[in-house]
Amino acid sequence: MLIDIHLHSGFSFDSSEKISNYIEKARESGVPALGFSEHYDYDAVLDGADIALCDIPKYTEYVKGLRENIASPEILCGIEFGYRDISVEQYRRLISEYNFDYVINSVHTLPERGDCFHERFFAGRSIQECYRDYFKAVLESVNADFDYQIVGHLGYVSRYRSGCNSKINYSDFSDILDEILKCIIARDKCLEINASVGKTGGLSLPDTDVIVRYLQLGGKKLSFGSDAHSVKDYLRNSTAVVTFLKSAGVHEMYYYKHRKPIAYKI
Repeated sequence: MLIDIHLHSGFSFDSSEKISNYIEKARESGVPALGFSEHYDYDAVLDGADIALCDIPKYTEYVKGLRENIASPEILCGIEFGYRDISVEQYRRLISEYNFDYVINSVHTLPERGDCFHERFFAGRSIQECYRDYFKAVLESVNADFDYQIVGHLGYVSRYRSGCNSKINYSDFSDILDEILKCIIARDKCLEINASVGKTGGLSLPDTDVIVRYLQLGGKKLSFGSDAHSVKDYLRNSTAVVTFLKSAGVHEMYYYKHRKPIAYKI
């Protein structure tokens, strides 16, 4: 069984789910832990996006209270930061001020292009150009100077792309993907297997060919996230992910506590 550490609740601007519902579902599933990673997209706010940032004091205090009263499953308090260089100083400050169990470093927006979520992100340019620009931003994010642990949903740019041929193939971007993967390994970061694939048709973000390449390059640390914004998507596609991982020779995954990696068997 996988431990899902990429969950969103009403503390994120795009979810209304209750944390208690995830906890109850985790109990039913028999998992030992689960982790929340509420959105804090300071990059998007600086770009003028009309979204609410996670109320971090309220969020962390709420999770602290749950931990004091719930012995099992273990509840992990993470955060998902939307990377841009303009936001790094703010992220450093928050990491020093709050004891997050882990920080997911995700790229959602690009300068002058906005969020990859929007179809206008792709306007006037080929899908290959848009994907390559996204990967350049991810490479920059992986090298970012703040204390993150996990590289989130590598391939996010393909998730909401309408029409056909949205899936990212490793062979089409092998040069820059190798740079990204080698940097993740060199910096001892963790590659997330994100089960929210949208319209790509793949197993996960990144898809299996990229994960296999990560393993070939010597990558060890992998985490799992459903990226659920509703409890119905908690642990989504986890059985298929486990089947793939075992076929690829992976028998342990990671979650984080106090920003330290903890391995568990799958």
